[in-house]
Amino acid sequence: MDVRRVCSVADPAYDALVRIYLDSQPHSELKTPAQLARMIEKPEYYFLAALRNATVVAYSIAICLVDCDAALLEYMAVDRNLRGTGIGQSLFRATRNFGAIAGRILLIEVDSEKWPSDDHIDRVRRKNFYRRLGCKEIEGLTYIMPPLSSATPPLMDLLVSHGQLPLAFSKSRVRTWLESCYRQVYQVAPNDPRIDSMIEALPDDLRLI
Repeated sequence: MDVRRVCSVADPAYDALVRIYLDSQPHSELKTPAQLARMIEKPEYYFLAALRNATVVAYSIAICLVDCDAALLEYMAVDRNLRGTGIGQSLFRATRNFGAIAGRILLIEVDSEKWPSDDHIDRVRRKNFYRRLGCKEIEGLTYIMPPLSSATPPLMDLLVSHGQLPLAFSKSRVRTWLESCYRQVYQVAPNDPRIDSMIEALPDDLRLI
């Protein structure tokens, strides 16, 4: 499997990447095609396509946050006909080690399985997928994703990945990540009250579990 960066909407792999994107993500977490086209023009964004025999079989979209030491994995998915074949694991590892993403703390937003939901089994499966790849959860942090449409996003947890994770991160460091995500990914002011609501009551050192 070959993983390469897609840098323009004119790239032949772009349309196939978007097709998998639209087929795989919940409506409440989708950005519009126009938003994707603007994102791919920004140098801090990495649109990666996984190809087998020149066919796009999976993709990931990550952003290197400009003013901190983290990157955010916004989206990743495999063509529905090829799921469960190990492509997702290989793509995650390739994404984590790709270009400027390598060496940064990689943040992953995942739907939380801690509350009842119609897709509870899928939520457990997705979180276990990342845990098998060495990702840890920031204990006590219920992640509030700003809405991308009229639909309300689900409650989420924030996972982290790095070659060598510590036992905990300082609350101030995590706050910087959240502020950067809100500003750069969702165009929301970093003093948005949702950030305080996520982190205010947590201890100064946030354990990884």
